[in-house]
Amino acid sequence: MKKYLILLFAACCSGAALYAQVPEFPEPEFIGQCLAIRTDNSTEQLVQESLAPRHRASTGQKLFGIGKDHIDEMTLKGPRAYARFKKSDGIAFIVRVPDNGPDPMSSITVFRFKVKKKMRIAEYASVGTFGDRQSNTLERQPFTSRRFGSSSYLIILKDVQEGEYGITVDALGSLTVSTFGVDK
Repeated sequence: MKKYLILLFAACCSGAALYAQVPEFPEPEFIGQCLAIRTDNSTEQLVQESLAPRHRASTGQKLFGIGKDHIDEMTLKGPRAYARFKKSDGIAFIVRVPDNGPDPMSSITVFRFKVKKKMRIAEYASVGTFGDRQSNTLERQPFTSRRFGSSSYLIILKDVQEGEYGITVDALGSLTVSTFGVDK
């Protein structure tokens, strides 16, 4: 699969010379949707879930007055995403965006959730006891990317670990996330 993804990436970079060797994939229909490229050269649309914002204080702050005063998190119900991949697979997606001119790192975020009880949680900001504020603290997943079609990006994840992940298109300003999981 990794060789296939490298070939796909090379075809997108070099144009028509290698294009005939690579199967055509569709672009997602709507902005914010993600298509997973499977090992059998098929695509699967990732399920989009609605994030619920949550604000809380850390346990240390509640008990001892030391810790984070305010934590902003995004939560999803359920400990696992529907779409699953193996860690050994090459993992790639086609993500539809409003405009594929800007750098995809500015509009696409791939991040890892922490699983607690029956929820997936991603912390994105916090304020400490002494006012030190941390924002944009998502556990981001690195990826390489290339323009794909008229309004999408092909993204290939690097160094993926086991866990639960989400992909957001920041330009939308909505609380939806396309989710997937990586198993051993």
